[in-house]
Amino acid sequence: MDLGLTGKVAVITGGASGMGACVGRMFAEEGARVVLADIQAEKGATVASDLQARGYAAHFVETNVSVREQVDGLFNKTLAEYGQIDILCNIAGPGAHTGQLDTTEEEYDRQLDGHLRGVFHCIQGILPHMMERKSGKIISMGSFTAYGVLANIPAYCAAFGGIIAYSKSVARFAAPHNINVNTVSPGNIYTPMTANWLDQPGQLEAFEAQIPIRRVGTPEDVAAIYLFLASEWARHLVGVDINVSGGQLIA
Repeated sequence: MDLGLTGKVAVITGGASGMGACVGRMFAEEGARVVLADIQAEKGATVASDLQARGYAAHFVETNVSVREQVDGLFNKTLAEYGQIDILCNIAGPGAHTGQLDTTEEEYDRQLDGHLRGVFHCIQGILPHMMERKSGKIISMGSFTAYGVLANIPAYCAAFGGIIAYSKSVARFAAPHNINVNTVSPGNIYTPMTANWLDQPGQLEAFEAQIPIRRVGTPEDVAAIYLFLASEWARHLVGVDINVSGGQLIA
């Protein structure tokens, strides 16, 4: 199936590792020109270099998405290089480690800045360009935690609940301009961020037992949905949140 991504320009935040790096690789393999953005400069540059070595068009721009000026710089550099931005994949954001009673205001700010504020900066920054071109795909990372399935990371849950709600609002605004805005909400996915606790003795098996399909997801499981939503096959999907949890979020 041709996804129609050849020659498209995709900006991918959080592209230095985990799901973001996987999304970048799979977009490049489908013929897209990818710009990876992340605060992890060394890792991001390595991912881009590896893609270049395989003959793909890839660049890395060090970016903290919670800082508007850096997001503007990311888009300006991408437009200077390629002249267009067709796809925005919002994936950047910090992990969470504090519970209901020990989460501080600083941790709430860190989660909301790294996730929700970052998505706001990126979407608001790219919308004028996509509206002018009458074309665009915006796909933001949600999470099954936004639906109340976990009780121990409240700031993280709040940030993703905000992203999903905000994205639906943007989707309604942007759709008349031929811009598709959607979100992807993974369940438990094995990445460098989750490996530190999933690799603990018995932990992986315990989580797999809670998942109807009986396995923890992979970055490729999530990246495949990003590819689909960025393709013309998903042209009639607007304001949708796709749950990629192996059945953990069955209502």
